[in-house]
Amino acid sequence: MTVQHDIYPMPTFAGLEVADTGASRRWYMEALGFADIFTMPDGPGGMPMLVHLRFTKYADILLRPALAPSAGPKGLGISLTFTVFDGGLDAIDALAERARKAGAVIVQEPGNRPWNARDFTVADPDGFRLTFTKGPVNTDLTFAEVMDRAGKPA
Repeated sequence: MTVQHDIYPMPTFAGLEVADTGASRRWYMEALGFADIFTMPDGPGGMPMLVHLRFTKYADILLRPALAPSAGPKGLGISLTFTVFDGGLDAIDALAERARKAGAVIVQEPGNRPWNARDFTVADPDGFRLTFTKGPVNTDLTFAEVMDRAGKPA
């Protein structure tokens, strides 16, 4: 995967409060191939106070130490979605396998979905869910055909 390390205005990005910014930084890089754009040191307990990671251009996340211990699951009902641009549909399976080998919890195995994409979902060490997607699976389908297959009116 090609990652641009330049700094540019980001239209949207996710900020995640995590238990250990250093451990999460390593996990995102090893399990999912995120690149470290910059890490700001000297946070609480010697952890980085801010970590800027990038999956691909305009697909960035910022990790920061949690302000208070979590009383329950993180990000309940929220999933971050990243589009995989490099490679074919098998790139989804390869990324899922990389994550699995790094000890990641695969929440939903790779598969073709009714919305004409192939994706999988993984949980990060803090329980945030990330979905990685690529499509279309069938380039010959029209939007109306995809909606019909999904059982929804176009």
